[in-house]
Amino acid sequence: MNSKMAEGEFEVVPIPQVSLAPDQLSRKFLLCQVCNDIYNEDGKHARLLPCLHSLCFECLNKTKVNDQLQCPTCKVTHNVSNVDKTCPRDNTRRDLMDFVKVKRAPTAVGCTACPSNIATHRCRQCAEFLCGECESAHKRVNATKNHILLELEKLKQSSDLDAFCRQLLCSEHPDNDLKLYCTKESCQKPVCMMCAIVTCKETNGHKIESADTVANSKRQIIRDQKVKMEDVGKQIQSVTNDVKAEQEMVSKLRKSVEDEIDKTFDSLEQIISQGRADLKKTLEDDVMVKQDNLKTQDADLKRMRSEIEESSKFTDQALAYTNAPAFLQVYQTIQNRLKTLTDQFFDKEPHEMATFGFHAKGLVSEIQSKVAEMANIWSVSAFPPNCKVEFGDDLEENKAATFIVKLKDFQKKGPFKDGGLDVTDMKIIIKDPKGAETECARKMKKGSTDELEVTVKPTMTGRHSLEIRVLDRVVVSKDFESKPETGFAAVVRGSRKEPSPQKTPPVRREVPKPEQPATPLGIQKPDMTFDRDKAHKDVSISADGKVFKNISAGDQTEPVPSNSRLQKYKGALCAKGIKYPGRYYYAIKMEIKVKKPLDKSNLVYELGIARKSVIGKNLVVEGEKFAWSMIGAHHVDCDAICLHIAHNNHLLYHEVLTKNETGSTMERVFGFLLDTEFGQWKVFDHKIEKEICVVESVDCSEFLYPVVAGYNPNSVEVTATFMDV
Repeated sequence: MNSKMAEGEFEVVPIPQVSLAPDQLSRKFLLCQVCNDIYNEDGKHARLLPCLHSLCFECLNKTKVNDQLQCPTCKVTHNVSNVDKTCPRDNTRRDLMDFVKVKRAPTAVGCTACPSNIATHRCRQCAEFLCGECESAHKRVNATKNHILLELEKLKQSSDLDAFCRQLLCSEHPDNDLKLYCTKESCQKPVCMMCAIVTCKETNGHKIESADTVANSKRQIIRDQKVKMEDVGKQIQSVTNDVKAEQEMVSKLRKSVEDEIDKTFDSLEQIISQGRADLKKTLEDDVMVKQDNLKTQDADLKRMRSEIEESSKFTDQALAYTNAPAFLQVYQTIQNRLKTLTDQFFDKEPHEMATFGFHAKGLVSEIQSKVAEMANIWSVSAFPPNCKVEFGDDLEENKAATFIVKLKDFQKKGPFKDGGLDVTDMKIIIKDPKGAETECARKMKKGSTDELEVTVKPTMTGRHSLEIRVLDRVVVSKDFESKPETGFAAVVRGSRKEPSPQKTPPVRREVPKPEQPATPLGIQKPDMTFDRDKAHKDVSISADGKVFKNISAGDQTEPVPSNSRLQKYKGALCAKGIKYPGRYYYAIKMEIKVKKPLDKSNLVYELGIARKSVIGKNLVVEGEKFAWSMIGAHHVDCDAICLHIAHNNHLLYHEVLTKNETGSTMERVFGFLLDTEFGQWKVFDHKIEKEICVVESVDCSEFLYPVVAGYNPNSVEVTATFMDV
């Protein structure tokens, strides 16, 4: 490689060294995978398949069917409609064959020009083996005297193929080497100088470059691609190691679960065995009692029978006496004894009966069903790349939110193979910014087999981490941000929340302001009570005015003046009204108990606020100009008692409260914030501090009174209680 090269010669770029033994090289690269023949220069020349396995040209043509060829080595099927393009001729095998010849037996290699003579050298430029005479001639001829000649014995010790590279000749111009390369898109092939002049003219869009230059560039592309491929190979090896480790863990876990099964059922067998022994002991005790009683009775009867037999014999003997005075002397004694034995009491039936047995009706089937129900083998095949977490709205501090976890296996199918979610050892953990862990509630989404509804309530702001763990192994991990709280929680804690954009501007009234403007208004929590004197006759109010019930007329216990009560509105209003300015919060606990199913669209209750002038005009205040409310009623589509909040004929909120079935119950605490400054009536779930709905455009220029109504007392019991907040 350090020798000077003749002018016009091309430099052969060294190729990687060969590490395989000659026999291995021959088997792996020089034999056709179908006919097992050695490749040659003719019909059995090597063809390279897209999968980088090879066949001889003859076998390729025999193997392909309808332009489809299945590789005999890897079984991958290739489209070979254009054989020369898809499966190019692989001329590197020729160089490899010469390399193997020298490696196996350099003293057996024949001279290329004189086959009967043993070769001693190889010319790198001519790619020919030379005997001693040819070597001498090579050095004398001007055309070849500067060629590099290599001794075969030294080549045998080498591990690279550089000395065996054979220059290819042009098929169109056999006397010319393929030293150039046409880079035109439609050409893309090595060419000779004559081809560059005749067929690959630059005037026709062809571009000619040195074959070495192009080859070096493409070698670098291959090297770079090989590095990337080997990186993938390392990743595959890493995953292979993980798969192997997982196989070992599966086998280990199987043994652990089998041991747990055996332990559980061994305990059951012990329990059953002990139960058998206890039952037999109970049987033995009961039988012994019966036998003892019967034995005692039998002994008493035998004694009595013996006494009768003895007395009978004595009486027969006495009756046989003919001596009257003697008989009369013992007569009374005999008569007394016979009378005593005749009149003595004894039970006419056995004291005990063979009336006992073993009751185990349904025991076997019950145990069988319980074993099937309570003993399960669960299996989860969650594949992390196919699993994802969907967060809905932005999560807020101290605000409960529900998000969806979608679990899939590697085939994107449901992950729960047996047992289902309920018996799976799965935990959903939230880590807060301080690292504290909280387990979240989860349930399967209705109608789904792979989507979980997870409820989370962050207790602080900042980055949180969600982890789905199965047997304490993390299957899915997802980070999310928790923002500062807004809505009810922020309001109660004194922080102000700007009102949401309003579709309809709230009604504002000019109200005289105090001479000294107040600081920003806080939350007022008035003590609310129902006006007992104004309540409808079919409802009842507790003595303290805190509790409302929809009792029927027959249940009414207090005489009240009928003219002062609400006539049409079956409810009650608050004793005090609310008016601008201010922000007022109050809470009402609603309790429902269904006595019998309601008919279609039957009303249950109404909660709202209204001007006193509109309360009592109709059965409900909903729909009145200066009234805003929420209705609980039987909903036909849901066949349940549902909550509806509507305004201006637009449904703002709907929720199922309880089933329309006898015995169904519901308890819920609703919080209400009346913001007279912004004309908003906000409804909250008081216990979880969640905003349910905001009713806009509330006219607070006159007093508004909280109202409660209850309907259909024969079908449903309604209780409303003002809560201390």
